Amino acid sequence: MKPHEAEQKIRTNLTEIELEKNSNGALKTSVYHKEAAEPYVVPFGSDHPDHVFRNTVDTAITRTVRYSTTLSQFEEEIRQIKLMFLYNGSPPRHIDWRLTKLFSKYLSKHFILPMLQYSGDFGYLRHQLLRTPTHGEYDKTADNLIIYNQTRDKNIQNQVMKPVHNNELTTRKRLIVHQRHEKRLGHSHRHIRELWSSTFHQTEIMNTVLIIGTYLNHNLKQELMANMIKRIPGARSDQQSKTQPETGKETQSSSSANQPLP
Repeated sequence: MKPHEAEQKIRTNLTEIELEKNSNGALKTSVYHKEAAEPYVVPFGSDHPDHVFRNTVDTAITRTVRYSTTLSQFEEEIRQIKLMFLYNGSPPRHIDWRLTKLFSKYLSKHFILPMLQYSGDFGYLRHQLLRTPTHGEYDKTADNLIIYNQTRDKNIQNQVMKPVHNNELTTRKRLIVHQRHEKRLGHSHRHIRELWSSTFHQTEIMNTVLIIGTYLNHNLKQELMANMIKRIPGARSDQQSKTQPETGKETQSSSSANQPLP
């Protein structure tokens, strides 16, 4: 396809994309950005935590690296980002520091200086960032993993009781493992099942259903109340005062029973 034919096809099919330049067959395009769709930048002087300003600059730089295909486009977008943050009160030193921090994270292992000077450096940085999942991709992967674990646990529970043709139920062997219910052990169920599957894969032990249960910890309130009752001195005196009238009644009844009848 000739360059002018490709240019005409792009203009007819995509109205929001404008062809800027054709350099040796490489078509450079620009996308129209609506003003209402522009992201809101938190002013630097606002009362927000420090990580909010760091994440705002890092997100803008990462998005620029993902969208730019050449080093010249990246440099032009970085100029626009710097102007945007300067208008919102961010100091130039903060922006340059975040740029150096991002470059040193991905380029310091392979380059002497954490700076972008050649197109190959930018290509390497863009390749590394494209391999890193975004927040949406990470959340989607985590949701799929949760759904997979839930369905797998349900299938294992359904296999415990398996019906046969004569309407009888055959109970499979079960192995119950108990552990204390603690927050730090919340994800240990999955690790135990993975270790069980990897260790006894393709063996007869896999016919045994692994059930992981939890022991309930003692109620902390009950333990504290028991210790407090032992340490309070008035609690024992109250118990003794309650027992003294009962003993007095018993002595009176016994003395009246021993008196002779008139």
